[in-house]
Amino acid sequence: MDGFKTSLPSFVKEYLYSLVKKKRKPSTVKRYIYDLEDFFIWLEIEKRNQSFVTWANLTHDDIQRYLSILTESRSYSPRTTKRVLTVLNQLYKYYDNLGLSKNPILEINIIDCGEVPMTSHDFLNEKEVKQLFLSLHSTHDLSEKQLETRHLIVDRNEAIFLLFLYHGLTLQELTNLQMNHIHFETNTITVASLDHEKTIHLSSEHKQVMYKYYETIPKPVRPRYHENDPFFVAFDFQRGTYRWVYEEENKPKQLTNIAIQRMIQKEVKRSGLRKGISAQHLRNTFILTEILAGKSISTIQQQLGLKTDISLKKFFQFATQV
Repeated sequence: MDGFKTSLPSFVKEYLYSLVKKKRKPSTVKRYIYDLEDFFIWLEIEKRNQSFVTWANLTHDDIQRYLSILTESRSYSPRTTKRVLTVLNQLYKYYDNLGLSKNPILEINIIDCGEVPMTSHDFLNEKEVKQLFLSLHSTHDLSEKQLETRHLIVDRNEAIFLLFLYHGLTLQELTNLQMNHIHFETNTITVASLDHEKTIHLSSEHKQVMYKYYETIPKPVRPRYHENDPFFVAFDFQRGTYRWVYEEENKPKQLTNIAIQRMIQKEVKRSGLRKGISAQHLRNTFILTEILAGKSISTIQQQLGLKTDISLKKFFQFATQV
């Protein structure tokens, strides 16, 4: 435990070492140390003690007092306060799992920490979703040049919207999808992140859209099934075909985050929907739909592969007003 140059209590160092064993980035561990040192300095002043027993028995009100100092006295932004709360939550969660503490942060609503509440503009309603998909399959506002290749990309674009809206993928999860993650024979997709893997089950309709997109790609440049080729491929509008990188990689060119964001902007504009709708709005809509369908916060947390449920609390707060 002496490897950390910090005055933090030994039980906190034990938690920090667990992060190192999980191969968390040094910068992440350093940030955790910074936030925890500040908290335990406050604890020493507040309780004149930094022992495990004192920490483990802190109440919701105790934590709220500390957060009030951050937001009121130090003028921390909602984002920074939320970050600190996440660090504290992870420490409690570590010892909760060992049966040695009870997490007081579970009772704290992130809205109370100064985060701006969600509004209807953070989501798409049913009418907007319907309008978007109708527009995807229309030829409205397309030039003659665009019409020549529209049939080659429409299914790709629709598949992207489906994965955001009905399966809650993040932008990074979507661009990272490879052919060895796609299982058409079982109607499933494996979504892998740094420390989490989940399986998404596709409806027959959604599978057909994705498979149609895949089959639309000309065979010479089509991603190879069960290989690590990217599933979503960049399109060359000048040449009218999907792109392949022959140098070094010798595989289809991966569709980038920026290209997806631009595609969403163009399709949203063409559909006549309000300006500013992004991949995050689509994912937000998925989360709200799951909440309104009666899913619990723990179930949705597991579905999305989130480390904590803190970011979901503002969604549940909004759902009570719908």
